[in-house]
Amino acid sequence: MELLKQLSNKQMKKDKFGFEGSSIILWNKKVSIFWIILAGLFVYFLYVSIGNTVDNYDLEKNGIETSAIVTDVRKVGSKGVIRCTYTFEVHNLIYTGNVDDDYYETGETIQILYLKIKPEINRDKKFLDKIND
Repeated sequence: MELLKQLSNKQMKKDKFGFEGSSIILWNKKVSIFWIILAGLFVYFLYVSIGNTVDNYDLEKNGIETSAIVTDVRKVGSKGVIRCTYTFEVHNLIYTGNVDDDYYETGETIQILYLKIKPEINRDKKFLDKIND
């Protein structure tokens, strides 16, 4: 009888999922919620980094060049970063973009690249030239 009880408990634990204190039980192994959050942040960081790199490459190869007007230049954050906001028009729709650099002034016309299928993805041409040098 005792052997049956032990086998029954073992079978229940084999496929056990749930919570125990500050841990999550996955496939019968306790995993701290801290490590799950840390792994999630790492995966998100990789996703964003790879996504920006792919967008930059796509803009270099398939981007359409157009003019944009700098609409705002301001200091952001505590480290003195200067963010320039620009607007441009594609098929009677207005899109915006940003570049973190201090070589533009409000009202200035700049050259940008955008993707034909998704103009929301756009970059300052000087920025792309600088990161690819």
